Amino acid sequence: MRDYASALENLVKSASLKLNNHLPEIELTFLNLAKAYAQTGNLNLAEEYFTRSINKMNEKFGEDYYRSAEVYFDYGLFLRSAGRNAEAFEIHRKALSICRKNYGEKHSLVALSLKHLGDDYLAQADFRSALEYYQKSLIAVVNDFDNMDIFSNPQIDSSLFDIRLLDNLKSKARALELYANEQNDKTLKLNTITKSLETIELALHLIDNIRNNYFTEDSRIYLSENEKETYLFAVHMASTLYTLTGDIKVKEKIYSISQKAKSAVLQNEITENNLLYSAAVHDTTIAKQNRLTGSIAAYNNLIIEESRKTSPDSTRISLWKDALFDMNREKERITDKINKEFPQYRELILKTEPVSLTMIQRHLHRDETVVDYLLSNQYNNGTRNLYTFLITRNDFEFYETRLDSLFFKNAEIIRNTDQLSANSKFRDHTDALSYMYENLVKPMEKDFAGKKLIIIPDEEIAWLPFDAFLMSGPEPYQTDYERLQYLIYNYTVSYGYSSSLIFSKGLQTPRVEEVLSFTPDYSDDNRSGMAFNELNGAVIEIGSIYKWFRGKGFTGNQATETNFRQALNRPAVFHMAMHSVSDTTDSRFSYMMFDTHNDTLEDGKLYNYEISLIRIQSPMVVLSACNSGTGTMYHSEGLMSLARGFILAGASSVIRTKWEVNDEVSATIITQFYYNLSKGKHKNEAMRLAKLWYLKTSSPAYSSPYFWAAYEVLGDHAPITRHIGAPGLIIITAGVIIISVVLIFYFRRRKIFSERSL
Repeated sequence: MRDYASALENLVKSASLKLNNHLPEIELTFLNLAKAYAQTGNLNLAEEYFTRSINKMNEKFGEDYYRSAEVYFDYGLFLRSAGRNAEAFEIHRKALSICRKNYGEKHSLVALSLKHLGDDYLAQADFRSALEYYQKSLIAVVNDFDNMDIFSNPQIDSSLFDIRLLDNLKSKARALELYANEQNDKTLKLNTITKSLETIELALHLIDNIRNNYFTEDSRIYLSENEKETYLFAVHMASTLYTLTGDIKVKEKIYSISQKAKSAVLQNEITENNLLYSAAVHDTTIAKQNRLTGSIAAYNNLIIEESRKTSPDSTRISLWKDALFDMNREKERITDKINKEFPQYRELILKTEPVSLTMIQRHLHRDETVVDYLLSNQYNNGTRNLYTFLITRNDFEFYETRLDSLFFKNAEIIRNTDQLSANSKFRDHTDALSYMYENLVKPMEKDFAGKKLIIIPDEEIAWLPFDAFLMSGPEPYQTDYERLQYLIYNYTVSYGYSSSLIFSKGLQTPRVEEVLSFTPDYSDDNRSGMAFNELNGAVIEIGSIYKWFRGKGFTGNQATETNFRQALNRPAVFHMAMHSVSDTTDSRFSYMMFDTHNDTLEDGKLYNYEISLIRIQSPMVVLSACNSGTGTMYHSEGLMSLARGFILAGASSVIRTKWEVNDEVSATIITQFYYNLSKGKHKNEAMRLAKLWYLKTSSPAYSSPYFWAAYEVLGDHAPITRHIGAPGLIIITAGVIIISVVLIFYFRRRKIFSERSL
């Protein structure tokens, strides 16, 4: 948990108990104390306890004790982090000697020893030697691979330990890049860069294998901490290769890798969420699957631990591997059964699969540009890599830039600006909005196809309201938000979670003009367990909708979860004017709060994980609720939110809010939004016009982006009505006149011809 202070407190107590009572394994407690002191910056005590751990092991078990290698691994890493590279190298050579004596040449710990030595050479910028040791490490961890050529790679399906192989492939790919940079020969440089990309792509295939086979806790933790950076490095290498070759296929591969990075995280969330099964699969089936998952992880751990021993029992390992094979086959059978009983799960996975660049371009209009961001979640020398992909109907471009800590600072300012602080922190807020325009929009603005942008955010970019970015800052003495040049004045903006979800099934959903609205009564309701304020503006909001659309309003004790679920079989627009509650630790448990006065079947809380299970055919779901677009930050996927749940459930588009909205302002903007929709406007244009109308008619005191920028259009932005405007009527009228003239002329000619024939 990285709570090193608490760790130290407990480890000190543990050491005291073991020393005072002559308990075993004090040497391992010393090792953990050394690691904890190193993390807290107390380098002297860290080194003291590393030395005590080594001395105690040598004293009790001799210098070649197999567990001594663990201490040498960590001590070497400590020395390298302190810049003592030569000492680190010697310590890691000692670890390698111990591992070889205990395990032979083919073993995961021998592979780890060799990788550490490769890392030591890498730290000294001896890239060729680093590559030779990484190659030896690959040989040690793959059964049927013995090729010492640094440009050769093993098959990934016969490794002794997948995570070790994955780590080795990543290190080798990075070393190949650095080695290529030293080459003066252009052909050798190109070949080395190509091999680096090939190696990191092999690592990506291995990640897929790990995820699709048994998914141990070690695997889950490793991937959650490292997976995105692996994809980012692959994007970087493909970008480098494209710079050297100009090959359009490599250019398209760059975006394909980026898509997979975003898809992988979403699929991990869906796969791990066992709650998805609970509504459709029998409890005993789930319990059996969970037991098998736990047993598979336990047996893998047994094999790893036995393999670390000086004399591992090959018979036991063989029996455990046979048991693993049987358990994996049984788990596959259960998974197939779940997929049959619960087809929604498979549908969710398929929805997240990347789509081709050609397909995306085919659906774009000539004036639309997809702006897809991929942002690193780790700092490197004080900056983070940002890749921006621009997709238009006829072109595709990408940009590679770096963002420093100022980006996060400004993102936090924008995210935390509320009604009370907007005016008091005017300068900080406007500076942050200007910064975002300068760094996220302006550098690639020249390549936009037109004035319609589809933003696919990543990491903290998901917090940002692009509409409110400032194309030029306020005057030096300006203190209010009037007359500022927001991006909304120049562009129409909509959003997507990933390029595979921009258009989704909205293209097949028929346009409808029926709106079903849900407005709960929160007065005197104790069943929810929370107190909610009445949404007085919602009454105005709902009333205005039915001026232009037919449908039904479920208000008060009729706005129940049960009625909502029963209404889902109607292909209508769903308008949800209600409170929502965000779970800041796990967004699967965020929920929308329905009325509970008259509902005996449901508890009134529609949870995020339940929304994904819903089958909905709707051109639009409007979440006119507080915090409908916020949620837990997941790397490479932005924000897990209620809005995304509805997109996965089948809604063509969702209107969401980025932050808690003002009730009265919400009613004003939503009313104008529905008016624009009734005129046949596209959803993104209808929202833009509603916000512009608000900016034009509101008082200066309410012109801050806090009041108007929260609402966003997510997903397909096609119109929801078949309204024919004035231009359409003119065209139709002209067409009728032309057809009439042609018919009159035709029949007159026919009559004259007949008379002449007679």
